Amino acid sequence: MTNSKASFGLFVAVVAAVVGVIAFGAAQASASSAPIVIPYEKTCDEIAGHCVGTAGDGGTIEIQVTSFRANGKAPGFAGRLTLTEWIEVGDISFTAEMNGYASPDGTTLLNGTVTEGSFAGAEVHQRSDFVSASPDGTTTVWRGQLQLMPASA
Repeated sequence: MTNSKASFGLFVAVVAAVVGVIAFGAAQASASSAPIVIPYEKTCDEIAGHCVGTAGDGGTIEIQVTSFRANGKAPGFAGRLTLTEWIEVGDISFTAEMNGYASPDGTTLLNGTVTEGSFAGAEVHQRSDFVSASPDGTTTVWRGQLQLMPASA
């Protein structure tokens, strides 16, 4: 029984270490069902609906907004958006189609699916938080993370 507890404790420690590495963007592609978390920071041209930035440890993120529909009067909800997103971090490279909403408090929440590249068909969840804007409001900076939900092996 003690040997089983020690083995389980070692297993938990190894899993925690692996999740910690993933959370800091140093993850490599794997067949695990655990989410891969990739932090990012992006700068957006609000007129063109185009964003570029850094992702994970030395990777890139690029986003093109394909539609935005403002939501007139509903409190806590600024509008719906759809976009295409390209991510490259280490061995991970994919395109995802995303949709979700922007809130007036500066948070954007998106869900989507990987359409090309690593993890095709996997779910993607993303949260961006507003950081700053240029004086004329045409350029904004956002920070956030995306979670890639690969299928089980």
